[in-house]
Amino acid sequence: MAVPAALAGLQAEANCPICLDYLRDPVTTECGHNFCRCCIQRSWADLKDRFPCPVCRHACQERHLRSNTQLGRVIDIAKLLYVTRTKKRRLEEEHLCEKHNQVLTLFCEEDFQVLCPKCTQPPDHQGHLVRPMEEAASHHRQRLSHYIRQLKRQVADVQKLVATQDRKLLELREKVQYQSEKLTSEFEHLNECVDREQEAVLARLAEEERDIQQKLCANITALSDHVFTVRRLLNQVAERSVMSEVKLLTGVRRIQDRCAGLKPPALYSFRLRTEGCSLPPQYLALQKVIQKFGQEVSLDPETAHPNLLVSEDKKSVTFVRRKPGVPQNPKRFLMDLVMLGSEGFDGGRHYWEVQVGDKREWAVGLCKDPLSRKGKRPSSGGNRCWRIQLQDGGYVAQGAAPVSLALKEKPKGVGIYLDYELGEISFYSLNDRSHIHSFMDIFSEVLKPYFCVGHDSKPLTICAVRDYEL
Repeated sequence: MAVPAALAGLQAEANCPICLDYLRDPVTTECGHNFCRCCIQRSWADLKDRFPCPVCRHACQERHLRSNTQLGRVIDIAKLLYVTRTKKRRLEEEHLCEKHNQVLTLFCEEDFQVLCPKCTQPPDHQGHLVRPMEEAASHHRQRLSHYIRQLKRQVADVQKLVATQDRKLLELREKVQYQSEKLTSEFEHLNECVDREQEAVLARLAEEERDIQQKLCANITALSDHVFTVRRLLNQVAERSVMSEVKLLTGVRRIQDRCAGLKPPALYSFRLRTEGCSLPPQYLALQKVIQKFGQEVSLDPETAHPNLLVSEDKKSVTFVRRKPGVPQNPKRFLMDLVMLGSEGFDGGRHYWEVQVGDKREWAVGLCKDPLSRKGKRPSSGGNRCWRIQLQDGGYVAQGAAPVSLALKEKPKGVGIYLDYELGEISFYSLNDRSHIHSFMDIFSEVLKPYFCVGHDSKPLTICAVRDYEL
């Protein structure tokens, strides 16, 4: 009994952990594991800086692969022993039924039992599909061969996933480094107050990196554990497939159930949250940004509510009680006194200013284009519009949820700053360039300037960006 087990163990040790076949041109890594030279080179083909061992994940250097010719000769001997032992076993082994003391020559496909001719007499196994043992063994060897191919493919697929997750770790470090450098360069222009904000933002970014890194490492561990489980099951299936008919068929149902129920862990994907900072406008850094990204914005008359009158230069809009001869337009707002700007933004940084004066009602900001119209207010609950507004004497920042604003001074005008890639929309009072409010979001659609006029007759005007002295 010890010889077959020893031969099966020798055969398992002679297999490559990657292709699960006999080692060809075996090489040894620094951590002591053996692989086919072509298998380990193919496993490291897309890697540059880090070469993990597929078995223990030890970081190796690709040039440190040592040929193992002695192991190659041992494998040749193992192949020869396996062929000789298989032929001898077929000639020598003959099993008897414990109940009837007759040769076991049949197999019941319903009960997965090896039988002798007397075992098939009624009532036992009556109506069951009973095959000759050689026919049944041939059938189930084919099924086990099918599972072997499936398991080999699964091992290869999961190893590819492990390599993908390894690359994602490098991608995570690069993205974090890029954002850290970008944030640091912006914070260099700020004073001690903004330095405290920089520290908080980088801490959040580092915390997110640690969290994602832990999840990625946990996912890689789960995938590696699954590979180990599949390999162990594969070895068991391989051992079972070369056993005698009785031993092969005795436990074949449990083996097949385990093979059919194997599922790899889900692949974890991450999306690094974009961090940013709200720059107080009194600082020179933001002043330079405003001067550099000042945007010429104009009104789009086709979107204006029928009671809105747009100036010829498309810079000013006023509410009027009656406005005859307004043509129908599917772009036009019908319920709210709203219109959009002509410009659409799908990237970059942009800044413009709107004069609101002493108007009792107004709202300015950005919205996604196109909006839901036909008498419906643009959806702010679904993050489709980001604006600040004066209504019923109070100031509100309206985004995913309304936020009440406590302003020390009533603004005569509002500056609007969009950083599309950073996902930031900020508002500033033109009285003293003080910061009013900022929205942070993820943008993927075209954004357009948004204007709500109110029912008073005073105009809402887009003004040229002025060069303020600090």
